[in-house]
Amino acid sequence: MSMLPHVIWDMGGIVYTYFTQVTVEVGERNGWPLDLLPLGPSGRVPDPDYERMLEGGLEEPEYARLVKERLQALGIPFDPTADIVWENRARPATIALLADLKRAGHRQAILTNDASRWLGPRWRDTWEFAHYFEAMVDVETIGVRKPAPQPYLAVAEALGAPVDECLFIDDMPINVRGAEAVGMEGFHFDV
Repeated sequence: MSMLPHVIWDMGGIVYTYFTQVTVEVGERNGWPLDLLPLGPSGRVPDPDYERMLEGGLEEPEYARLVKERLQALGIPFDPTADIVWENRARPATIALLADLKRAGHRQAILTNDASRWLGPRWRDTWEFAHYFEAMVDVETIGVRKPAPQPYLAVAEALGAPVDECLFIDDMPINVRGAEAVGMEGFHFDV
C-alpha cells in the first residue's frame, strides 16, 4: 500500500461485502437456482453486465435493478437494495486496516456513490465506522457520480488535502481511473 498520508475509500464492496455476495448467501439459504443467476463476482455463472459496469458502461443502480429483475424473472421476490440488512456485513480485514491506518496517523475519508441508497439518507448520523474518517462525501450531495472529477475534488477539499497526496481505493476500475485522472493515486480493490 502507498505511504500517502490521505486514504480515500469507496464503501460498497470494500468496507462492506458486495451486494451480490450477500444475495448469493441468501440464495444458498433459500435454495435459489444460483446456477441460473449471473450475480457479479459472487455468482456461479459469468455476468457480462457486471463486467460492463466495472468499465463504466453501466452504472451501479442500473446493475442492481437488473439483478432484481433477474431474481423476479425466476419468481424470487428479493430486492437487494431494499431487503439486505447491512448490520454485520462489514469486511473485518478492511475494518482492521482502517483502525491501523488511523493509528499510524493517516487521514481517511469515504467517497461513495450510493451509501444513501443502501444505508438510508441519514447514514452518516449513526454510522458505526464514522470515527475512522475525517470526511464522508456521498455524491448524492454533489449531483454527479464517480468517475466524474467533481466527487474526487470534493472529497480532497473536505479533507483539506492536495489530490496528489491522496490514495483512492475502489472496487470499480473505472472509478480508480477517475481518481487518477484528477491526480490521485488509485488502487483497485478486487472483490
